Amino acid sequence: MCGRQPLLFLGGLVMRTTCKALLILGLIVCLGGLAQSQQKGKGRGFGFGGGGPAQLLNNKSVQTELKMTDEQITKAKDLAKEINDKHKDDFAAARAIEDREERGQKMQALNKTVTEEVMKGLPDVLNPDQVKRFKQITLQTQGVRAFSDETVQKELKLTDDQKDKIKTINDDMRQEMQSVFSGGGDPQENRKKMQTLQKETMEKVSAVLTDDQKKTWKEMTGEPFEVKFEFQGKKKG
Repeated sequence: MCGRQPLLFLGGLVMRTTCKALLILGLIVCLGGLAQSQQKGKGRGFGFGGGGPAQLLNNKSVQTELKMTDEQITKAKDLAKEINDKHKDDFAAARAIEDREERGQKMQALNKTVTEEVMKGLPDVLNPDQVKRFKQITLQTQGVRAFSDETVQKELKLTDDQKDKIKTINDDMRQEMQSVFSGGGDPQENRKKMQTLQKETMEKVSAVLTDDQKKTWKEMTGEPFEVKFEFQGKKKG
């Protein structure tokens, strides 16, 4: 039995979970986050798994870090439900698309829309200082994927050459990650490979950045934060 596992660092995201859930969530985080979770999920709306902004906003450890009041927590739930209900049918239709590439593109577009709507609604839930810290935590959970975001690219003032290099690094990581999981193998060993791969990828991306960009990235992500995800598993009788 795997039982509960020690903390695992995945590009800024630290989780506690069971062995199986750890590998699934790790794959989701590394291969593109919410899009994959929506393709495989049933009866769910948008990204409540994989560290999406709606899920993070309703995470107890994040709420504690932000010192959210009971009223703010209620508003966060209402915001998530409102956006979820709005796009529930859109995600259901996207999941029904048979072509994998087309389905993936549709999911990515929907997730981008959802993320933008959640972030747009933050000022109605959080105060300015909380919004700033929440954005830092969100970037931490995204890890290397954050560098593909247009807003991040503009903030860091990435050149076209840097963008191309980072894209190549991310593409290589996805291929290696797919190879790890498609080959089956021991879950514990796969977990170690995934952890090592994510760390190496972040180091490669960091090597592409200038000293000023590294400083800006550190300011954008703030102090490291440990996000705790609790997964409800089946209880043994």
